[in-house]
Amino acid sequence: MNRSLNMKCKVEKLCGGCQLLKVGREEQAKRKREAVEDIMEKAHLDVKVAPVRMAENDLYYRNKVIVGFAKDKSRKVFSGLYAAHSHRVVNTSGCMMQPLIINQIIDEITSLVDSMKIELYNEKTGTGLLRHVMVRYAHSTNEVMVVFVTSSKMFPSRRNIVNALVKKFPQIVTIVQNINPRRTSIVMQDESIVLYGKGYITDILCVLKISFTASSFYQIHSEQCDVLYRLAADMLALRVQDKVLDTYCGVGTIGLTLASKCREVTGVEVNADAVEMARHNAAQNGIRNARFVAMDSTQFMKQARKFHQKYEAIILDPPRAGTTKMFIESACALQPNRILYISCDPRTQARDLIYFKRFGYYTDEICPVDMFPNTEHIETVALLTKRKMRSNKTPFAQKKTDKPHGPGKGGFRGAKTGSQKRRGTAGRKTGRSKRR
Repeated sequence: MNRSLNMKCKVEKLCGGCQLLKVGREEQAKRKREAVEDIMEKAHLDVKVAPVRMAENDLYYRNKVIVGFAKDKSRKVFSGLYAAHSHRVVNTSGCMMQPLIINQIIDEITSLVDSMKIELYNEKTGTGLLRHVMVRYAHSTNEVMVVFVTSSKMFPSRRNIVNALVKKFPQIVTIVQNINPRRTSIVMQDESIVLYGKGYITDILCVLKISFTASSFYQIHSEQCDVLYRLAADMLALRVQDKVLDTYCGVGTIGLTLASKCREVTGVEVNADAVEMARHNAAQNGIRNARFVAMDSTQFMKQARKFHQKYEAIILDPPRAGTTKMFIESACALQPNRILYISCDPRTQARDLIYFKRFGYYTDEICPVDMFPNTEHIETVALLTKRKMRSNKTPFAQKKTDKPHGPGKGGFRGAKTGSQKRRGTAGRKTGRSKRR
């Protein structure tokens, strides 16, 4: 669904989440492309920036929403996103970037929290129970996950609130309680309790069934994620004998969509829960040529370098802070034919591309994909090859006899560990942070 330029948001200036809401589609594409060009030019990178692949649907697209809670002057509870660069909750009920079902569920939860007198967490004093609620939505299957983030395990009203929600919304297939006792701006911590269902939901991505949990990374715009991964496949142009290394792999989405085009895929992810889901996703799709390792991507790359592992293609889709110098050094030492770098922050990608150049890996083109309509954010994809094959065209011809196998995300100083490693989970409380 596409918006009208005449549409109004009553909290647009207070929220600050949709900086380009009043900007037309073509102008948004122009601004985003120019922004990437400016970043690459300032980094002295001689690259072409392709036209932005814009989203067909720029409304009701967000499949993940995190809200905080507060009380108005009459002491009535309301919920919403946090104002930019603040800890102030803005009432964003009915947000046009969120699917209708998510808005309805959040409104119902807010009403239940108010009527059940559930104590809200106070950041200043560190007292209270309910910190946040996260709702995740699988567009293709209509499945919904609700996550209550509380300051302690004790949740006196949880049975009543769970029963009320699943009775009113059959789309809710799982409800989780995440315990976060720390005084921190990080939304979730590692301990979770499944209150209802299996603890995960399943979506359809590039014809594959993809399941993910509360802490797993999954791209915020499901339809554009399909566009992004098909672009990645086209750019890599894999052969059936190729071995692929998919780092920062999350629940295995990229690697699994490529598995039918290559010999084997190895996925690496620091979040152990995400790795379990990746293995589950491979099994439920009958994919036998993919394996997944629970390990920090930089550490895995160092080990691969030490033992002279060979991969024809390496993929990285790191958190917003980018990857590490050691990752880059080790990846280049393995001398893959191609390295595909997917980024949610062109600035850190540009920084990393400069370092890749030191080891002879260059890109000729940056391909932007609009994963965040109506905002200033943009996803960018770069294909890196050795200097002797700087063209992004396929450096080898695929033989007609080749037949594909059938199915069988900080910074140079490091990022947060555990389930906070991935983009989106380690995001600030705005709920507008990225990464898989």
